[in-house]
Amino acid sequence: MKKLAFSVAVGLALAAQPAWAMESEQFAGDAAEAQPVVSVRVDDSDPDDGVCTGTAIDPHWVITARHCVEAAAKPGGSVRTGQGDNQKVFQVDRHEVAPRGDIALLHTTEDMGLSSYASVAGEVPSGEVNIYGWSSDGSGGSTTLPAAEATVRGESPLALFDAPTALDVALKNGARIQPGDSGGAIFSEGKVAGVMSAGLFEDPENPTEEEMNSNAAVAVAPVAEQAEWIRGVVGGDASDSASIESSEPSAALRYVVLGLGTLALVAGGLFMATRRKGANA
Repeated sequence: MKKLAFSVAVGLALAAQPAWAMESEQFAGDAAEAQPVVSVRVDDSDPDDGVCTGTAIDPHWVITARHCVEAAAKPGGSVRTGQGDNQKVFQVDRHEVAPRGDIALLHTTEDMGLSSYASVAGEVPSGEVNIYGWSSDGSGGSTTLPAAEATVRGESPLALFDAPTALDVALKNGARIQPGDSGGAIFSEGKVAGVMSAGLFEDPENPTEEEMNSNAAVAVAPVAEQAEWIRGVVGGDASDSASIESSEPSAALRYVVLGLGTLALVAGGLFMATRRKGANA
């Protein structure tokens, strides 16, 4: 228990830093699957450069991570589409969170008018996948979208919000994810197959200093289990959505949740270490 308190305290301190994004020598360019990837602000007080990543799956709907919206005072914020000089901002008026798993949907007040929207995969991904992540301090700043190739290595124990499973995904070619990438989609065969939840330690009991800020592997929430719920919400039925508290959260709580990519660097390692010790007890 003392170790838990210490780890969470470290996470609190780290989570208060600005949201970062993917470090990679590879960029999305004109890749068709990357066109719907957007930068996300979940609250009107968030910085213009965004705090998370999302993917447009419909003219009015963006999929992102539940932990990104969980501590918002009320539905709001915005999404930023496009790259370079072709960027536009659309206001968000509604948040919906999945019954299980680190998955949420954002509704925009206006049609985003994109040339294409991402499809949601009906199967859990395996093998080779592609990753995209936005934020102002990543390789591409706030105008060029970083990309990375990655491999699904198997399951991860860091399954948030009562999810039955999460995936362990390893980035290639030296690419690393950071807070700000949270909510970014994992693409498999051109479809959104998962949502980035948190960075992972390679050795949970002995994380490196670099891993406290960025990670070569990420825990991913598969979307297949919630595909039916996603289609229902987009189609006008949100009856199974979990409610979001509308009361004003404390500033510390808000940064913990929005910075979960950092907090989970600690919490994820702690969680796995705890599981190991429990198994050996």
